[in-house]
Amino acid sequence: MVTATLATIVGFSLIAVALATVFFSPYRHWLGFMFAGMVFWGILEAIRFSIQNVFDLSVAYSYLTALSLAMMGLTAFLLREDSRAQKALANRQYIEHTPVYEDE
Repeated sequence: MVTATLATIVGFSLIAVALATVFFSPYRHWLGFMFAGMVFWGILEAIRFSIQNVFDLSVAYSYLTALSLAMMGLTAFLLREDSRAQKALANRQYIEHTPVYEDE
């Protein structure tokens, strides 16, 4: 048990050093992508676990169903944002400019 605890402490220490190194580097913005991916995967695991328990599916089918639901949600989000962008583009007021020519 001592070796498992020591290995856990060493592993968490290495992760903390890596996160601190990235935080103080010019690539700090990648931490946001990493945390967003961790949140997404956590939500996906929660969906998979609930689907697996409610519908009594295997792990593979529950992952497939959870990924399908995530992709459908992403598609709906992108379609909604595209519709919003198209409405904003249609309501845009254009300013016409008259070219100015210098008389010689």
